[in-house]
Amino acid sequence: MVLSPHFDPAFPIPGIADFAYGRLLNPEETTQSLALTADGHLMVRVRGEIMTRTDSLLLCSENLATRPLSRRMQGRAVPQVLQRLVSLEGEGHMVLARETEHFYPLRLRRDLCFFVESVLWALESTLMWDVGSLPGSRTDKEIALVRAAGEGALAVRVPGELVAVKIAPDRPYRVHVDGFVGWVGNVVPRMERGVPFLHCEGEGAVFVSLPGPNEGAVGAPGIQ
Repeated sequence: MVLSPHFDPAFPIPGIADFAYGRLLNPEETTQSLALTADGHLMVRVRGEIMTRTDSLLLCSENLATRPLSRRMQGRAVPQVLQRLVSLEGEGHMVLARETEHFYPLRLRRDLCFFVESVLWALESTLMWDVGSLPGSRTDKEIALVRAAGEGALAVRVPGELVAVKIAPDRPYRVHVDGFVGWVGNVVPRMERGVPFLHCEGEGAVFVSLPGPNEGAVGAPGIQ
């Protein structure tokens, strides 16, 4: 007889109730607002209000209410509605699937950072935020950005490992647009028409997503 690799004859089959209560996907009292499950899915705990995406939803408390968020530009609300993020209100939690990508919860400690809007999946309400566009991207393919500042946590989801490169006044970098995630500090990224790279100068760090396992290496021949 060929046994399943998941069956170990040295251990008895667990009781169904013991199995269920031993594998609960409910938050503990000490669980933070944004946390990862053992398999890397994003658990969003709501205690009041939090901003989050709702696509890739695995489960959600029934007593949570959602409302659309108006876009903010230069600290003020504008009539347009954010396409991805909504406000989640109440007491409960939800779990978002990572699918083939990777979630990274990050905490701001009076930091100022910018992220490409499409990679931002959750944002604590304690953070100040508004939206804009990457300089130079409006003439080609517009890249929407979210500026976040203050104290609180946010979560991004990217195809591969999230890394960063340090930018200094005497050491600017070029970053391929497909791997560009955002930056922290006084970095000035600039997109030039017809070139798939961002010129990043200033002082701070640029976040880059390395290609995922199903992606080829980004890049272009003949960088000048």
